[in-house]
Amino acid sequence: MTTAPPLVPGIPAEYQPATGSAPGWPLVLYFHHVHPDVRHYTALSPEEFERGLEQVLERFDPYDPADLLADGGPRRPERPTVLVTFDDGYRDNATHARDILDRLGVRAVFFVCTGLLGQRSTRPREDFLTYQACDRLAGEGHLIGAHTRTHPHLDRIPATEGRVQTRGSLDDIRERYGPGPARLFAYPYGGVPVQPHLPEDVLAFGTVRSPASPWTADPQQIRRTYLPSGAADTWAALVHHWCSAWDGPATPAVAGQF
Repeated sequence: MTTAPPLVPGIPAEYQPATGSAPGWPLVLYFHHVHPDVRHYTALSPEEFERGLEQVLERFDPYDPADLLADGGPRRPERPTVLVTFDDGYRDNATHARDILDRLGVRAVFFVCTGLLGQRSTRPREDFLTYQACDRLAGEGHLIGAHTRTHPHLDRIPATEGRVQTRGSLDDIRERYGPGPARLFAYPYGGVPVQPHLPEDVLAFGTVRSPASPWTADPQQIRRTYLPSGAADTWAALVHHWCSAWDGPATPAVAGQF
């Protein structure tokens, strides 16, 4: 039986993280920073990140991101699984998160802004991975996906500009990592435009702004949720609720979408 959703104090209702995925589909978590000094709703210190993932992995098996690229598209797993994702491509994803992921046996998808890669700064929120660092992550079994070139609000800019941003970043990923990873995309700010301008075979990930639909029903608006920063006392309840919801009545798949 699904438990009552836990509420995280101070977070507006539309951004509450309690809703995970449609029953039977992988729970998808998104992070931005793993850094001791960054304050952001999806930024955790290295110690918090490790502790939070450990709690999640008590109930969920790691989802292999390579399964996203399977022929015919991903299938519902037999057990509760979690897919870990990172947005924007910050350098601390490699300097702090990488070793923790390795220790816990987790492989992730890093959605990077291809036009910002290589930009360096003493400010963590302006300090990005290089392509070489992305290459190393890819070589270790992680996937590099597209997140536009410069991180605009796709739902607030002209459609022609949005197409350049989305298709351009997918082309950048395809050129370096091949056609498989170029089928993965995440919307900046979770803003899904009326016309996403994505190829039909692209799996596109939103945030808590997206509905918890089966991936086959809405493959270009996959819901993700998060471990809220500054609210570690709610994580156990969230993990329990996500797992209970995963075991709920499975929504029938829609054929022909993948």
